[in-house]
Amino acid sequence: MARGLGMLSRQLVTLAALITAACASDDANRIVLLGATVIDGGGRAPIPNAVVVINGSSIEAIGSAGEVPVPGGAQEIDLTGRWIIPGLIDADARAESWALTRLLAYGITAIRDLRSDTESVMAISQSTERNDVPGPRIYFTGTPVGDLQSGAALSAADARRVVDGNSVAGVDFIGVAEGVTLTMLRAVVDESKSFQLPVVASLGLTDAVTAADAGVRSIVGLSGVPQAAAGSSAPFYGAFRQGFYRGWGYTERSWSRLRAGTLDRIAGQLADANVSLTPTLIMHETAANLDDPSQLERPAPGAIPAEVASGWDSRALLRERAWSTQDLRAFRQGRPVQDRFVAQFKSRGGVVAVGSGSPAPHLVPGASLHSELQLLVRAGFTPMEALMAATSGNAAVLEADSLGILMAGRVADLLILTADPLQDIRNTRAIESVMVRGELLLAEGVRAGWSSP
Repeated sequence: MARGLGMLSRQLVTLAALITAACASDDANRIVLLGATVIDGGGRAPIPNAVVVINGSSIEAIGSAGEVPVPGGAQEIDLTGRWIIPGLIDADARAESWALTRLLAYGITAIRDLRSDTESVMAISQSTERNDVPGPRIYFTGTPVGDLQSGAALSAADARRVVDGNSVAGVDFIGVAEGVTLTMLRAVVDESKSFQLPVVASLGLTDAVTAADAGVRSIVGLSGVPQAAAGSSAPFYGAFRQGFYRGWGYTERSWSRLRAGTLDRIAGQLADANVSLTPTLIMHETAANLDDPSQLERPAPGAIPAEVASGWDSRALLRERAWSTQDLRAFRQGRPVQDRFVAQFKSRGGVVAVGSGSPAPHLVPGASLHSELQLLVRAGFTPMEALMAATSGNAAVLEADSLGILMAGRVADLLILTADPLQDIRNTRAIESVMVRGELLLAEGVRAGWSSP
């Protein structure tokens, strides 16, 4: 980690020195981006030949050339033929130390972490906020209540204590995992109200509609939807009580058997309850294709440290999870049903957040969010709708009103692209530079620091 960050730190210092050397007036703190087409993330028409004035870590002014004056003495950067979009937000990612620069290189300037333990994610978040290490902004739940993979069995009283501890530690949300029963969930929601913290859930032992009625504000991974749509939720609960992967496998298999009319009704109920859904379609897509490496995300050179990649052997993962060829066939049959459900939820006015589930096996930090955008477009989103969901939409879900839209007074988190993402959503990968907290980084320079995690 130290060598990779050291290299990147030197590159940051060099870039800062170049900017400083070019600016000798009172406007030395300003950078002006000229000539690009700005897609602001809020749904307004793109601004061609734009002027974006950055003052420190904030946007001071933005508009068309001729409408926004260029401050004298500022560092001017000609971006003719480029596109500027807000920094992307990943609403379902873990803040692993080795992944931070990977996320930045792919234009992820903020994440919502739903799985990391409280102490470790707080330490990483504080380091990035102090700029001790380069990385995205981190919003987090801390240790979730009811994590089946930890093996902990909790009572409602235990759940309240976890909420209290996380709240005092300064989390942004309260997270619940698959092992939370309805009794526990109600205790978590009640306790969270005392701290005015929204509850984010990955469900296993509670269905999505019941969780929404209980006060959950955000549901991840389409979890709990099959439990609500099936004739009986008992088999799902029984599978999850046998273990996380047993429950996940049973749930994935069930999608192909769910009725379209029932799913449409549930989509409407969830939308009416003002619950946001983070479908994490790339996680479902990856699970369904673990037996076909050609269908999995291919990491760029250096994107995954060797010691991490060693745990990504698909055959070993299938043995660990006890998923058969027949299971994967059923997973694949369920994928179009999942896509239709997300489209139905959106058509009912539901808020769809964008998350990647990374870094998990074959979910590459940063890259997987771009794959998620492609899957949303395949499910019926326009490129503009997908882009808005990953910027202003995710910012609203995170309750981070300074992020997600390029406008005066907002933070200077943005991407410079060499191709138009509204013509082809795959062009969100065409990243030339990333700006986070007002620091402009060449994507190529960030990738150069990947030689060591």
